[in-house]
Amino acid sequence: MLGLLALAMLEAPLPLEPGSYWEYREYYTEQLGAVAATQDDVTRFEVRGSRAHPFLSQTGGADPSPGPIEQGPDWLRLAPWTGEDPLPIPLEVGRKGPAVEQGGAWTVEAEEQVEVPAGTFKALRCAIRTHQNESVLWIAPGVGVVRETQGVPGRQPEIERVLLRWGTPKR
Repeated sequence: MLGLLALAMLEAPLPLEPGSYWEYREYYTEQLGAVAATQDDVTRFEVRGSRAHPFLSQTGGADPSPGPIEQGPDWLRLAPWTGEDPLPIPLEVGRKGPAVEQGGAWTVEAEEQVEVPAGTFKALRCAIRTHQNESVLWIAPGVGVVRETQGVPGRQPEIERVLLRWGTPKR
């Protein structure tokens, strides 16, 4: 019998087998008075651990940190990408994740074509928006996060990531 997390991994919108990875060109912008200073780097996320206890490892970029992959009956939390706020699964336009104490919730807003260095993908735009901050993930089912932006609404994103390459373990 499959455990809850193993079953959810089968329904997840991205590959969550240990060894799956995503490499991004990351643009990190810091506002220094009237001047915006932007750095770019390559950031890599990789699923580590076991199928029963996976976590995302992040190397490179502005703030590399590992984080757990957690699952509920209709949500998925991928700490480095989603923070404490869970995504609704399955991902379908109009669905909202459960609200957290801060009052926000991930919402699947639309399906869009997204062009990044790794290719052109049909992706679902998932966002969590407040007056102070917005985070947007474009998730291509079966591939994962192909683009991400984070920052203050109406300004240049503080962090923008675009997918360079991705892969899953060879079977």
